[in-house]
Amino acid sequence: MRILVIADISPKLGMSLPDFVAVHGIDVVVSAGDLTRYDFAGIDRVTVPVLGVYGNHCDGRYLKDLRMTNLHLTRVEVGGVSFTGLEGCVRYKSDTPDVLYTQRQYRRMIRKLPTADVLVTHCPPRGINDHDDPAHVGIDALGNWLEHNRPQLMIHGHTYPSQPMTQYGDTRIEYVRGARIVLFE
Repeated sequence: MRILVIADISPKLGMSLPDFVAVHGIDVVVSAGDLTRYDFAGIDRVTVPVLGVYGNHCDGRYLKDLRMTNLHLTRVEVGGVSFTGLEGCVRYKSDTPDVLYTQRQYRRMIRKLPTADVLVTHCPPRGINDHDDPAHVGIDALGNWLEHNRPQLMIHGHTYPSQPMTQYGDTRIEYVRGARIVLFE
């Protein structure tokens, strides 16, 4: 399966999104958040499933408005591969419309996170490609979920690791900023 992942910054594809999907044989488009509806120009003409989660700077509306499947705490199957997701990041400021949760809220949410072959998050687990600053710290409970459920692939954005971790136990980790084709085998 060929997955076009887009996260954090507008994709620089060199052609329209529908053309890129067709030329590169993309099977599914996945958003890992912190994007706007304008970053998905032409998505309505894409003929493959489009899935995603919101990042901390998202408006909380564009997935629905663009008829993209919201993966947050749900499970979707595409071509025999199951996907699930978790939105937002760890709360680092208050009084904001941003998609932010406390570690306690994430612990409760993660109990409801279904198992799947592919996990899509905006924010990574604590200790995997995260940082010490409050805006980019990872989600505490997500590491335990990975160890227990062992998805084959985890996709995330949000942080800026200089040497991204690419494996955690049985799970391959794919950090994406911009756009990149990720293979699921």
